[in-house]
Amino acid sequence: MSTGDDMELLPLFEDTLRTRSLLQPGQKVLVAFSGGADSTALLHLFSRLRESWSLEIAAAHLNHALRGEQSNADESHCRQVCSAWHIPFFSRKVEVEQEARQRRLSIEVAAREVRYAFLEETADAIEAHVIALGHTRDDQIETVLLNLTRGAGTAGLAGMPVHRGRFIRPLLPISRVQVRAYCALHALSFVEDASNMDARYSRNRIRHHVLPELRLINPRADEAIERLAQVMRDEEEWWRTYLQSLEPQFTLCRTHDEWQLSLEWLARQPEAIQRRVIRYAVQNLSPEGREAEFEQVEKLREAIRTGRRAGVTVYGGRLHASVGQRALRVWVKHESAPIAYEIVVQVPGETAVPEAGVTLFAEYSPLPDAHSWRQDNWEVWCDASRISGQLRVRNWRRGDRVQPLGLSGHRKLSDIFIDRKVPLSVRQRIPVVCDEEGIIWIVGICLAHRVRCTSLTGQALHLWVQPRGGW
Repeated sequence: MSTGDDMELLPLFEDTLRTRSLLQPGQKVLVAFSGGADSTALLHLFSRLRESWSLEIAAAHLNHALRGEQSNADESHCRQVCSAWHIPFFSRKVEVEQEARQRRLSIEVAAREVRYAFLEETADAIEAHVIALGHTRDDQIETVLLNLTRGAGTAGLAGMPVHRGRFIRPLLPISRVQVRAYCALHALSFVEDASNMDARYSRNRIRHHVLPELRLINPRADEAIERLAQVMRDEEEWWRTYLQSLEPQFTLCRTHDEWQLSLEWLARQPEAIQRRVIRYAVQNLSPEGREAEFEQVEKLREAIRTGRRAGVTVYGGRLHASVGQRALRVWVKHESAPIAYEIVVQVPGETAVPEAGVTLFAEYSPLPDAHSWRQDNWEVWCDASRISGQLRVRNWRRGDRVQPLGLSGHRKLSDIFIDRKVPLSVRQRIPVVCDEEGIIWIVGICLAHRVRCTSLTGQALHLWVQPRGGW
């Protein structure tokens, strides 16, 4: 039987925060608070560190509306606990079953999707430094087995990281039994979610049926699975460092929510590297570092091999990957329309265009001779005398027209995008450079005919962007 000291988790909890660099004194923590034993212990442990660590603590609860009045009762319980502990409380009610039907997802995936979206939105609103999740050692073991059944790669078999982005899991070294003992020691009340016994959910089948059978085969199965996960984490760390060193070779363009990979580079690589790079890009852009499934990766690889177009939806529709003409594109799907931008171009100088993930460079120079003049729509020379007024860079607007270099007559940009097979989701971010008279350059697409250089050009305006993209 455990002693009181065994059940006192605060020293281990505090040591995990320090040694894993999960949190710094004085920061703000948003705790995901379901009201169950794990999240109750987590919130209580943080509340005990509030003064010594000078922490600001808040709690967030998502009512999934899956269990009728019981779901409402759980929310009410969480609100009362936070009121008693003087912790700000944020909640939201979402009809997860309806969300799952509309998005054609399983209830488990839909619940996870809306929960993480809610946590991130709340953290943004209150400017929290970290989001603390109550996953325990038992959850880690179940996750590894669940990922195994889905055909995950080594990243999936590595389990959940203790720290990724803003998300931290300080209870991962602690078992579910220890958490329950801690709650009993401190007389903490918590809710019991009856759905945790529902065999319709995959995790519950693993928890209540698969793991007990594995423990009959090997009484130390839990330790064996943990060792496997640790080996996989070590492997993943090595691969992550190696792939980071390769990024300049396979990256055409990268922003905070999109990554374009060179098809030419990928096609030259062995299968193992192709799989790794695709998984790496998806994992880096997906919330919580989720992996693409094996079938999705293979579909993209087959498209690379055959030169055909293909696309997959990852992570419940929030992430997409597709193979186009030049690039394998991985991007986050946003529900809202892209934000319009317009920035004054520094001439001469450099202008950051964060919305497009590029930097625009401008300089005055003599026109290069024909042998060294390499104009490829990512780097252009204009006749400086034909530029009118101040230059600005912005995104495409409906109704925009331009006369492309060498062509007669003006064309709508929308028609040019269609001809070039530029996806709708990309068009709003492509930089469009304008002077007082209109468009002079659509980056990566075409130069305007009216600013072309001729034999009479005296001074040229040299424009280029880095990195060069793949739209």
